[in-house]
Formats: sequence, structure tokens, C-alpha cells
Amino acid sequence: MSSKPKGPVPSLIGASNGKPTLVHVERKSTCKRCKTAIEAGQDCIAIPKLGGAHASPRRFCHDCFRSILAKTQADLNGLQALLING
Repeated sequence: MSSKPKGPVPSLIGASNGKPTLVHVERKSTCKRCKTAIEAGQDCIAIPKLGGAHASPRRFCHDCFRSILAKTQADLNGLQALLING
């Protein structure tokens, strides 16, 4: 048996979400989290929801995406503490 794992390392964070992308809004949209308007011509962050019939992206304003990143970082810090303390 090989001691080296095969394939890419899976991510525990966002296993049901796809890769976030920067999207240029072509028509008025709303932020999925805070429901503020995202006007045409602005940029927003789209995070696809995987596992359905198709990956339907959820759009977030920059402020909400910052809070999502902060929460993700806090989760990662908690996981890292398991390694250090364990």
C-alpha cells in the first residue's frame, strides 16, 4: 500500500459550494444575504451552489463577502487549533 495519498487534497470549507468568482452585473440584482440592490454595471461576488441540477450562483455584495471570508477564516483558525492542541 502506498503511503502517499492520491488526488487533490479535499477542502472541508465550502464542500457544497463552488469557487467564488467576480461578476460584472449586467442587470439589477440583489445580494443574497443582506438583500441590498446591486445595480447594473457594478461588480459582485458569485458563489455557485453545487449539488443540484445545475450550479446556480448566489450573488453577494462586497461587504457580505468580507463577512463570509471572516467567518471562513475563523473556521479555519478553529481547525488549525485542533492540530496545535491535539
